[in-house]
Amino acid sequence: MRRRFFLCLLAMTVLALPLAGQAPANGNTAAPRQVASSATPASASTAPGPGPGNVAPLLTQVQATARSTTADVSLLNIRKWKVPHETRQDAETKAASIQRNLTVALPTIVSQVQVSPNDFAANFKLYRNLDVLYDVLASLAETTGAFGSKNEFDPLAADLDRIDQARRSLGDRLESLAGAKDAEIARLQSQVKAARASAAPAQPKKVIVDDDDKKPAAKKSAAKKKPATVTPASQPSNPQ
Repeated sequence: MRRRFFLCLLAMTVLALPLAGQAPANGNTAAPRQVASSATPASASTAPGPGPGNVAPLLTQVQATARSTTADVSLLNIRKWKVPHETRQDAETKAASIQRNLTVALPTIVSQVQVSPNDFAANFKLYRNLDVLYDVLASLAETTGAFGSKNEFDPLAADLDRIDQARRSLGDRLESLAGAKDAEIARLQSQVKAARASAAPAQPKKVIVDDDDKKPAAKKSAAKKKPATVTPASQPSNPQ
């Protein structure tokens, strides 16, 4: 009886397992919302970053984004925004700064990376410029979203997203370059150590020299001194 009870319980458990992962059949349950963030797009997190020798696609993306951002910032009609004078002046200053960066500074840095694709300093300079550009553009886009029109804000938001993707890809590239440089330095250090070990002079052998061998042989027979001759004192003659 007890065995049959356990078999029935096991059968009911097995039948209930496929239903555990199914959603309820009624239509009142809302589907989970997909939360998307413009700062961390899915394409940027899943797409592999360019390797140390493949910088051309990244530079092409940066140049295209610079052109679109330049055009979108130039279309901002900041003077018609109903904002305080300080806010309007700040937005105009940031827009002019972004335009100068996109048309003067950024093309120069991109050319440096094109000439020396694996130069760490040039790549880091580009990354720092994109990072600063992202911060200023994000502030301008926020102000545009609050006081500008939707037609002004949407293009800036798309440009900001593309700049963020570019700087993230460049960050991955910098990590790859740093790893390659570290490996190269380790290899060169090993070669230098091996060269020093092979070029090191052999240690001279220590020869123990007996000091007695350096001394001249002593004369076997020393010169004998003649004994002093003793002359007996003359005896006085006997008196007659």
